Amino acid sequence: MGWKVTVCAFVVAICGLNASGQVINDPENVTASIGDDVNLEWTFDANGEARLFEVWKKVPSTALASRSGGNTGPLQYFDQNQNGGNRKFSVIGAATLFVRDVQKEDNGPYQLSITFGNGVDLTSTAYLIVNYPPSIDGITASPSSTVREGSSLTLMCNADGNPDPAVRWTRQNGALGKAATIDANSGNLVFPNITLADKGIYTCTVENVIKGAPQAASKDISINVLSIDATLPPLVVGDDSDPESTATSLYPAPRSGVGRLQACMYVMCLLLSIFLAGPRQS
Repeated sequence: MGWKVTVCAFVVAICGLNASGQVINDPENVTASIGDDVNLEWTFDANGEARLFEVWKKVPSTALASRSGGNTGPLQYFDQNQNGGNRKFSVIGAATLFVRDVQKEDNGPYQLSITFGNGVDLTSTAYLIVNYPPSIDGITASPSSTVREGSSLTLMCNADGNPDPAVRWTRQNGALGKAATIDANSGNLVFPNITLADKGIYTCTVENVIKGAPQAASKDISINVLSIDATLPPLVVGDDSDPESTATSLYPAPRSGVGRLQACMYVMCLLLSIFLAGPRQS
């Protein structure tokens, strides 16, 4: 059973105030973890006016509950509020919204709007911040997980978590290469000039802390580095095996003397065959 977090904030900040004296006070931000039960508790001063209508909703537009006639009026809950027979959201007392079994999708702002007997409408917003362990959707290699030596390569760890997880890169059976750097802002692993020695399996690990306990997730990616002189058919734009790659970025033209010699020999052979064929007889 989740922990129950109750926040009752009699704060000085005023969300709504009018000449007749009605006030709704903003609750402080409420932080919870997956599985917790949470109270978002608003306080208000009706200044003697009746509360004609109240509505609680998940911003921007999901209505959760409404009530007419103040504390003793009937509460109406909406279809999306049902959760296996137990209401996900319930109204308690004067203005408290109870959230059962908090999940990631419950993160965000909630609003209470009250219409008073003198026609004044006031709205106040509470923020529910949901903490959850990190996860990795995958690792993206740009331009590809197979590159030629001398090319640039960037590994991006597609991670999620709250608080934002820290990203750490390691290499199986060895240390990161001297040229490899970790971008401080994005957490990407960057090889500006990859070498044959950089070939191997790399691990992305993401970490955060939930309720004082460290949480982590990791995923591997295998990187293959080809020699400059390796003879392989280039990938083309739109290749189903790697739609993000291009022939230019993945397999740049050989830059060695061997490659240039092969090209020269081909041209010489072509010219010789034309010469030996002689002029065409009419």
